Amino acid sequence: MPSEMQLSQTYDVSRVTVRRALETLEKEGFIVRRHGVGTFAAPRPETATSTINRVSGLVENLITLGLETTAQLLSYVPDAPTPPVVLQALRLEPGDTTLRIERLRFYKDKPLSLSLVYVPHDFAHLAPEHLIDDRPIIRLLEDGGLRPDRAEQTISAVPADDEAAARLNVGISMPLLRMRRTVFSVDGHPLEHQVGLYNPDQYEYHMMLTRDNSSARPQWRHIG
Repeated sequence: MPSEMQLSQTYDVSRVTVRRALETLEKEGFIVRRHGVGTFAAPRPETATSTINRVSGLVENLITLGLETTAQLLSYVPDAPTPPVVLQALRLEPGDTTLRIERLRFYKDKPLSLSLVYVPHDFAHLAPEHLIDDRPIIRLLEDGGLRPDRAEQTISAVPADDEAAARLNVGISMPLLRMRRTVFSVDGHPLEHQVGLYNPDQYEYHMMLTRDNSSARPQWRHIG
C-alpha cells in the first residue's frame, strides 16, 4: 500500500488521520503492517489467522472483499404492495407496486441480517428469482447494465418484532440496527431501496471521520 504521506496527499487529510485509519484497519484484520517493510492487504477472511467476532463496515463492501456469507431467500414478490416511505424514496406514485425480495443473511452460520429490497418495475427484470443467490441485489442490477453512482442512507435502532426476533435469534424487543438505503444511478434515478435489520451482537457500522475547519462552523466529515 502507499505510504502514510502518499495517502495523506491523495485524500487531503492529515497524517494523524491516515495513521488512525490504518490502525483501525489493522485492528480489524484488513491490513498487515511490517516495520521497515511496508503495509499490505491481509489474507482473505477465510484464511486469516485472526478471528473477527463482529462484522464491521458496510456488508456489501465486505462481501466484495471476500467476506463469506450466505443468503437465504425468504420471499420473492413481483408485485408487492409498497409502503409510502419506500414509494417516496423510489419516486413512485401512491398505489404503485414493486419487486420485493426478502432475505436472511448468515455469517459463520449465525444470522447476521434480515433485509427487504424493493426494486422498481423498470429494473425488476434484471433480478429474476432464478438468479437470486448470495450476492447483494445491487450486484445483479450492475451485471444487468445499471451503473449505481451514489446512495442515501440512514441508520437507527429499533426493537425486534416477533418475526425479526425469530429470524435473527434475539429476544423480542431487543434493539436491532436498522439501515435504510436508496441507491441512485448516474443520471439520478432510484434503482433500489433496502431496509436491513442487523443483530448488534454480529454487526457494527464503523466510519472514519475527519475534522473540517475550513469554515466558521467546523464539522466532522465522513471519509470512509
